Amino acid sequence: MAARPHPPPAQSDSPYLLVFLIGLMALATGAGMLVLSVDQRELRIPGAASLLFGVVVSGAYLTNKLYSGLYADPLAYEPPWAKLARGEGPPRLPAPGKLAAPPRRPVAMEQLIDFPEAAAPRRPSMPVSPPPARAPAATVWTADLFDRLLPHQFDAVCETLFAQSGLATRVHSHGSAGGVTIWLYSRNAQQDKNTPVAVAVCKLWPTGQPLAVRQIHPLLAMMAARQLKRATYATASTFTDNARKFAKDNGINALDRSGLLALIATRTPAQQQTLLSLALGKR
Repeated sequence: MAARPHPPPAQSDSPYLLVFLIGLMALATGAGMLVLSVDQRELRIPGAASLLFGVVVSGAYLTNKLYSGLYADPLAYEPPWAKLARGEGPPRLPAPGKLAAPPRRPVAMEQLIDFPEAAAPRRPSMPVSPPPARAPAATVWTADLFDRLLPHQFDAVCETLFAQSGLATRVHSHGSAGGVTIWLYSRNAQQDKNTPVAVAVCKLWPTGQPLAVRQIHPLLAMMAARQLKRATYATASTFTDNARKFAKDNGINALDRSGLLALIATRTPAQQQTLLSLALGKR
C-alpha cells in the first residue's frame, strides 16, 4: 500500500485565540456590570449586552475547536511507525471506504521477533583443590613419628609398651587433655598383689616445649603416697637440665623420645610392629 502524502502544515490560530480572549473579557465585564446593576440600574442593559457578546464569541471558538477535533481524519497523519505501512510489518488499516487487502498467509510470531532461548541456569564452578598430600606410612620407628601422634595414640603406645615388660598394668586416663597414669604390678608376687611396684606417667606434650621440674613434681607425691622407690615419666618432648637432675635424685626415669626409641628397640620385632600399628591407627 502506498504511503499517503503528508498534509500541508496547519495554519496558526493566533487571530482566533485573540478573538476568544476578547470574548472572555466581554464575559467578565458583563458579569461585573450585572453585579453592579443591583445598585445602579443603568448598568443592567450594557452588562447584559456585554455578557451576551462574550458568550457568542467564546462559544463560537470553543464549538469550532470541538468539531474540528471530532471530525479530524485519524489517517491524515503518518504515525511514528509509518515504515510498517511500506511493507516492513503488519499492514495498516485501509482508508475509509476502501476494501481491506486480501488476507495474507499468517506470519508466526517467532518469525517476527527473535526470542532468545532461555539458557539453563548454571551453577558457578567451584575450584577443585587437590587432596592434601598424605605422609607416607612409616614402616619402622623413628623420632619423626612422634610428631604425627595424637594424644590418645601416644597414650595407647605407652600402655602397650609398659605391658610388654612382663608387669601387670592398671591404667588411669587423664581425660580429654591426654595423658595416662600406669600402675605396674608384679605377676610373681606371692603377697601384696594389690601393691604396685612402680608407677609411670605418660603425656605427649608439644614438641619443642621441654618439661620443667613443676611438671614432674606431682609424680614424686604419688611415689610418696604408695611408698614407691621407682617411677617413670615418659614424653615425646624433652626435659630441662634441672628437671633431669630432679628426676635422677628422686628415682624417676626421665624418658624422652630418644629414651622411648631405645626402649622400643629392646622389644621383639613383633612387639615393635604392634606398637607401630597403634601409632598409625585411626585418627
